[in-house]
Amino acid sequence: MSDININTAQGVMEIQFNRPDKKNAITEQMYKELTAAFINARKNDAVQVVLMSGQKSCFTAGNDLADFMQHPPEDDDAPVFQFLMTMADFPKPVIAAVNGAAVGIGTTLLLHCDLVFCGENAKFQMPFVNLGLVPEFASSYLLPLRVGHAKASEWLLTGKMFGAHEAKEAGLINEVYSDETFFSAALQQAQGIAKLPTESVRITKKLMKQTYMSKTLQTIDEEGALFRKRLESDDFKNAVSAFFNK
Repeated sequence: MSDININTAQGVMEIQFNRPDKKNAITEQMYKELTAAFINARKNDAVQVVLMSGQKSCFTAGNDLADFMQHPPEDDDAPVFQFLMTMADFPKPVIAAVNGAAVGIGTTLLLHCDLVFCGENAKFQMPFVNLGLVPEFASSYLLPLRVGHAKASEWLLTGKMFGAHEAKEAGLINEVYSDETFFSAALQQAQGIAKLPTESVRITKKLMKQTYMSKTLQTIDEEGALFRKRLESDDFKNAVSAFFNK
């Protein structure tokens, strides 16, 4: 079975992280599959909405550090950056159903989703500074816009973990449901949007995002260059060594 499950029905493409034994940590191959899925969804007229999810116990723990060390992103053509650009500029609605750990890109990708629904046990974290790195996926730009500078600073400068209700109160997500109903709520919303007039939905999304899109793509590039540079730092190497020595 693939580490990324894809299923399309009733106008909704479901993209599921499917590596629960590794807390859905994302490998280079998974980034390639994610990018391919979004490209397919963009071209496929049968897809009106994309729904991203993990399992009830975990959304994604972020990058797989072992795989990341073996396949570090060396330039903008690296699979991870191809995925970032593909999702950031995706024209159709994207909905996320999140529970359990949503770490690193597991949180920052939510800034590129149009609706986010969570279970009670969702836990978010952007521990870039803890690893000697910098924010990615334009989170240094989009997060302050979404939740305000004070809350963005609290999350990005400390790398603290925070729960679903704090995320909702700050405006990062739309709604918190029980662990048993969060996915069905997200799927129901996705299926509902898929039934609406297609062009009206896409134009509405474009109108809302066009003011920020150029700056978003520019920030992804700027963060990416700094991120790749920080991968060579002693801070990052020491953090990774400490992680594997636990």
